Amino acid sequence: MKILRIAADLYPSMVGGIPIHVHEMSKAQAIMRHDVTVFTSKVNGELEREKRDGYEIRRFRPIVKVFGNSITLNMFRDILNEKEDYDVIHAHSHLFFTTNISALVSMLGSPPLVITNHGLVSQTSPSWLSKLYNVTLGKWTFNKADRIICYTEDEKKELTNLGVNPIIRVIHNGIDTHLFSPNKEKENLILWVGRFIPGKGVEYLIEAFSILSKKYYDLKLLLIGDGPKKGDILEKAKKLGVREKISTISFVPNDKMPTIYRKSKVFVLPSLSEGFPRTILEAMSCEVPVVSTDLPQIRNLISDCGFLVPEKNPVALVEAIDRLLSDEDLRNKFGVNGRKKVKKNYNWQETVEKTVELYKECMCA
Repeated sequence: MKILRIAADLYPSMVGGIPIHVHEMSKAQAIMRHDVTVFTSKVNGELEREKRDGYEIRRFRPIVKVFGNSITLNMFRDILNEKEDYDVIHAHSHLFFTTNISALVSMLGSPPLVITNHGLVSQTSPSWLSKLYNVTLGKWTFNKADRIICYTEDEKKELTNLGVNPIIRVIHNGIDTHLFSPNKEKENLILWVGRFIPGKGVEYLIEAFSILSKKYYDLKLLLIGDGPKKGDILEKAKKLGVREKISTISFVPNDKMPTIYRKSKVFVLPSLSEGFPRTILEAMSCEVPVVSTDLPQIRNLISDCGFLVPEKNPVALVEAIDRLLSDEDLRNKFGVNGRKKVKKNYNWQETVEKTVELYKECMCA
């Protein structure tokens, strides 16, 4: 099968759930002997064409970026000209211009279009703009697809309520549980992984950490990622007197991340919005208990594996993290529960195979 994957960003040029998902999906489908090409935006210094991990990469230089969204008109031209060379087009996240142009190509006549929903709310644009977008251009984009993939039934219900008409399939996200495996050697460490953007809520974690560090003198916080708000976050930590207790790493290869999860006592995700966070699955697979904002699509995931807290609430973060730091038995219980749940319900190979089955369903429709 010849698959054209459309994504705004691609790992390792960009880290985060979507870029890693796109890379891992493309790599896995190439291993299954499918012919995979990824169209993505170009970052300075990268090759325009490259073959990596068994799949082809075509990069397009954006003419401008709006709220972190690359506008790549030349990508539209090439999709339009080459669409008949592929059996299926798979675009990732309706929030990106790259998916908008895939929908436009579909309207003009193309192979079946599959769109994966990676969350309805943008973390880089104002909430009012996201809401307006979803009922206008976002809804239009979804409705040009032949099939839509959601990670959860809650997401499927949200799309149906929005007035999205194509067939929606729930295919869980997943990870490699052999790679993300546990050990018992822990440091007094809290871990956060993500992009330093407003919607990630890192500032509330910094406030919580400044309170916790008064009780746990040797407690450390590790922040992994990069982004436009990183300087502001570290300046806040400095003002609160905890900068020296916080370490930052801009980039860690995905295959090296298990080592970091394994030594962490608690993983924290204080985001204001998310899709279905891959980082939570990775932490749980490494038997690390999770503290997360109470987001509807992950409530069942976190149940018996960690704590949910209200958004923008440092005090609630303190209480949840403190309970885990002070109770080793509870940490171990949540950790074991988490790995069992991921192994049972979020197998990556199953995610890949169900996605390929969906392509075949589209092609035969």
